[in-house]
Amino acid sequence: MEAKTIRARARANLAGNWGVSIAIAVVASLLGGLIAGVSFLPELETVIPIEYFPALQKFSDWWNDGLHIGRVTLNFRSGIFGFAAFLIGGVLQMGYADFLLKQHDGKDTSFNDLFSKFDDFGTGFAQRFLRSLYTFLWSLLFIIPGIIKGLAYSMTPFILAENPSMTASQAIRASEELMDGHKSELFILGLTFIGWDILAAMTWNLGNIALNPYKNAAYAAFYREIQAEKQYTDYE
Repeated sequence: MEAKTIRARARANLAGNWGVSIAIAVVASLLGGLIAGVSFLPELETVIPIEYFPALQKFSDWWNDGLHIGRVTLNFRSGIFGFAAFLIGGVLQMGYADFLLKQHDGKDTSFNDLFSKFDDFGTGFAQRFLRSLYTFLWSLLFIIPGIIKGLAYSMTPFILAENPSMTASQAIRASEELMDGHKSELFILGLTFIGWDILAAMTWNLGNIALNPYKNAAYAAFYREIQAEKQYTDYE
């Protein structure tokens, strides 16, 4: 399958749905629930001049540097948000995958879809943790095996969104089987967004507010394409 075809389907799925798609991607970015893409959060002082606004300067210090309590620093951007992402990012990925697949299939969607899988919190946490662990262990051999395995595991949130009775390990194995022969295609699809990534970086990552929904819609279209090709509708 060609990357341009996947991107075209993603744009078609986003047509008329940009508002809720951006809102969900922003929250997913904050809480570690993105399937593809990076956080849009910039350093505040690089976005707007704040030296003449003392209150804004204090907020910027709080946001960028954290809260200093004696010798302890609570870093909100990486510490607290990172801890939240570690806990709930996996189940949010499943909810986001559910939203993306509904959007792709032309079904009704809502912002609440992002939080629709919290009944499967344990599975969500496990799939995120195990995927990270396995990818890290493979990366110890060399960077390339880690990248390959990361691609192999990438469809896990989509599989769990449609098969909630599966365990995290079963979904990871199913993703590996589904991605067999397609990992290079997903890698190339990611490369086609490099130009947009550069433009987003030039806007202090604010461009990712629009780019993240586009990338994730493309991942959903890719999943549906290989699922149809291999005729996988029931992984259990």
